[in-house]
Amino acid sequence: MTDCNSFERTLTELKIARAYGRLSSIPGNGPEASVLLASVGSCEIRMFRGPEVDLDGNGAPMFWLELINHSIRTSVDGFACHRLKDAVAIVDDFLSQASCLDKPDETGADVAQGGITPGTQ
Repeated sequence: MTDCNSFERTLTELKIARAYGRLSSIPGNGPEASVLLASVGSCEIRMFRGPEVDLDGNGAPMFWLELINHSIRTSVDGFACHRLKDAVAIVDDFLSQASCLDKPDETGADVAQGGITPGTQ
């Protein structure tokens, strides 16, 4: 791992920790209890409070990350995070997905409007 990658990872981890702090200060568990983590074109990555019960036998997650594509008004991907450090790779993946969704593919079809995202065939 290069120093640049290490710096970027640490910076992403700090952004996630800061967002979690903001999320923790929001009262209630409704849909308004979410924090914008990043935005790429018509996509955004949001952090939601995790369920307070253990749904999968791995312990209750701290929070849930969601990749939302506003051009098709749907969630594209989501992940339950049990530790802040675990979220770094997920955020990186979601940013990559959002970048792909925001570009037309080689055939000219708009990926965000139902084209195939590279690597998901």
